[in-house]
Amino acid sequence: MALLTAWLAGGAQAREDGRPFPEARTDAIESCVDGQAIRFHPEHRRVVLDAADAAAIGAALVRRYPVIERDGLAPQRIVLWKKPATGWLYITLLENPARPGEVCFTATFVASRFDLTPALLEKYFGAGVANE
Repeated sequence: MALLTAWLAGGAQAREDGRPFPEARTDAIESCVDGQAIRFHPEHRRVVLDAADAAAIGAALVRRYPVIERDGLAPQRIVLWKKPATGWLYITLLENPARPGEVCFTATFVASRFDLTPALLEKYFGAGVANE
């Protein structure tokens, strides 16, 4: 649970001081399914959405892709990440079944497909980032 707590704390930091994740153990998120991992660099913009925002995006994901809920993969947490050369993505997280207390990702989704994204970019990163 310590890593999940660190992720949640990192989400709060993004709104307060612009550092979206604490330094420890946040350079990668392991896949829940295979050995792949999403790797972050310190300059990558990313944030764990707060519970209300994650619920709103999670509901939008389930409406657009009902298989997520049907297969029991509704996210417990969601990261908003600007992947270099790709753009903004939502990364859906679950508590890692192989490593209790840690998170893993189930999927990534193109953030521009969701109406809430511009408001979330402004909330977490400021108007300058939202208008990029």
